[in-house]
Amino acid sequence: MKKRIFTVAAIVLATVIAATSAQAQDVSGKNFVNAGIGIGTFGFSGTGGLPVTVSVEHGFTDKISGGVYLGMIQRKYYDDFKYNYKVIGVRASYHFNELLQIDEPKVDVYGGASLYYRGYTLKYDLADDMGGKQKITSSTVGIALHAAARYMFSKNVGAYAEVGYGVSPLQLGLTAVF
Repeated sequence: MKKRIFTVAAIVLATVIAATSAQAQDVSGKNFVNAGIGIGTFGFSGTGGLPVTVSVEHGFTDKISGGVYLGMIQRKYYDDFKYNYKVIGVRASYHFNELLQIDEPKVDVYGGASLYYRGYTLKYDLADDMGGKQKITSSTVGIALHAAARYMFSKNVGAYAEVGYGVSPLQLGLTAVF
């Protein structure tokens, strides 16, 4: 399933690049807010509720932006298992339009790296003779990569697709630029 998601995302990205032809996308001074959902999850045994993601980036130069990322999933199993998975981090992106000779100003192809913290909590209630309520938590810090494209419907509103590590391997959603 994960392989299929990455393949579909790669085909979509290749189609966007092929459909465009070399104008620089200047991101300097712009703020990008992405809000979306995740397709698939890296969470509890590959299952979970609907992943929700938000990222905010500011354009520091004409090709480099940086900001924060937050993703989370919550899932309740039966009546006595509750799972919570969160990823939060800082990220930087390089915008490749000029390098890839993409002439379409509505398209923004970017990729980058993140430094993230992820944690999960699993709460469950066993039968009274087995110990009652239990809680397991764990967390890690790591580095991740992302590759993405966004298409702007207007000057301030667009859609994005992003592959890489986060709360899910593929994230789709809306972008606001201000």
